[in-house]
Amino acid sequence: MVDLFRAAADLGVTPAAESDEQEIGRGRRWLARFEQRVAAWPWRRLGQGALVVVVLSGVGVAWWWRAPLGEALTTYVAEATGATVQSLVVSGAVYSGKEELQQALGLGKGDSLVGFDAAAARRRIEALPWVRLASVDRQLPATVKVTVYEHVPLARVVFEGAIWVVNQNGERVVEDRENRFANLPLLQGEGAGAAAGALFGAMEVWPQLLGQLREAKLVGGRRWDLRFVSGVVVQLPEQVADYGPSVALPILAKLEEARHVLALNGGEVDLRLPDRVVLRLPEGVQAGPVVKPAEGAGGQGQV
Repeated sequence: MVDLFRAAADLGVTPAAESDEQEIGRGRRWLARFEQRVAAWPWRRLGQGALVVVVLSGVGVAWWWRAPLGEALTTYVAEATGATVQSLVVSGAVYSGKEELQQALGLGKGDSLVGFDAAAARRRIEALPWVRLASVDRQLPATVKVTVYEHVPLARVVFEGAIWVVNQNGERVVEDRENRFANLPLLQGEGAGAAAGALFGAMEVWPQLLGQLREAKLVGGRRWDLRFVSGVVVQLPEQVADYGPSVALPILAKLEEARHVLALNGGEVDLRLPDRVVLRLPEGVQAGPVVKPAEGAGGQGQV
């Protein structure tokens, strides 16, 4: 409550000295006017201004101490709720290293899970060379599960003087600097990487052929020459009408089964023509009938 007399004295306002009765009357009138003036003061604005000053002061203190308070609060909440990492479960990783996965995840055992952004961690993991897709899930109370879906290495290809591993789509995945994938076939020829998916898709039903393949050269962007571990070269046809690699490969598989042509020390097997198979044998190997293709296998006759 406002002490009106003290406020009046502070303002230097004093009623004139008159008779007691007149003085009291004039004093009452003066007090009434003073009360009206005090009531008209902008108390609400003054209060709002004081509140703003207090808030800004608090914000300034919080901003100054933001990092220590944030870390302390996170640690306190994590310890109080048990929200710390106790186990990391990773599945699907064959070629991605444990350390690079953990670094991309951004978590280790004992780290706080408070404020952990799983979506951001997933994006970082998917940026790794071998990872095609990934998922990051928190399993209560303190387990983080990471599932990765990696590229499948199909072959190697020479690109700008370096050997790269490519996937089924012919996309370069990683450079094979340490020769870790020497068992994969080496692709050569312009556009070989992009065309490899169709070739290997046709060969996957013949594992006895695919397992011995060492090089595949795309000739003129139209057809393949295959080199096997023995040194034998097989010339596949380009796809025309009803004849192409999907018809020629079963013939090659039957030749391998009957005469083991892929075990010869060199030589060539020419499958480019739909009506014949041409063998160019290494020296010392006797030529003779090899196989009669099954009916419906492209109309080839006896070799």
